[in-house]
Amino acid sequence: MEKRPIIEHLEELRRRLFIIAISIFILSIASFFIARDIYDILKYPALKYYPNLQFITLSPSAAFFVLMKISLIAGIVFSFPVIFYQAWKFIEPGLLPKEKKLLYPLLGFGTFLFLLGVLFAYFVVLPVALKFLIGIGIDVLKVTPMISIDLYTSFILKLILAFGFLFQLPIVMYVLTAVGIVKNETWKRWRKPFIVVAFVLGAIIAPDWMTQTLIAVPLILLYEVSLRVNDYLAKKREATMNAQG
Repeated sequence: MEKRPIIEHLEELRRRLFIIAISIFILSIASFFIARDIYDILKYPALKYYPNLQFITLSPSAAFFVLMKISLIAGIVFSFPVIFYQAWKFIEPGLLPKEKKLLYPLLGFGTFLFLLGVLFAYFVVLPVALKFLIGIGIDVLKVTPMISIDLYTSFILKLILAFGFLFQLPIVMYVLTAVGIVKNETWKRWRKPFIVVAFVLGAIIAPDWMTQTLIAVPLILLYEVSLRVNDYLAKKREATMNAQG
């Protein structure tokens, strides 16, 4: 592994973050032109169960800032391949030559996991969470809900974006193991603490226990799958190093 002064690492990090920022900026501007269509898609999980639900604005500028927020999050989502690529190129010097060739397979797998997380949030988590949360007001308290579009879109976008990045857990675990930062035995020791961490993350992202559980359980399953994949890859890595040395 080539060792470089810390200032060079920081300079490279700055350059790659700048590229990511430019990508998000450009794609956010492009996304503004389809923000209304995205907004209609975001409303669907709530309107599916409660078609008479009213969405309201609480200030003259609320609608504009909702469109801006949607555009920004869409820009981040569409920039994911760029984000992944730049992150990979930053840690690439710490990988073996054989592992460096995994860039494009992992880029494809990482993009698949990101989209899987987004789709899981939209089609599985959101319908359950919204039906539970809105249903409390309608079915239990017998009130007519009028939801602020700002608060609603913030909740939806936060959940969708969080799932997209949380589903990168297998990639993160693999990379940290490959560069020697965390050993696979350490991941195994962290299994029980991670269950607590998963529920804490769920509590940070979501306001209710049901949504927290829907966040935590997939993360725990991803962790367990990642442990087994890491075991397999660690053996192959060790065999490669023995063959070279």
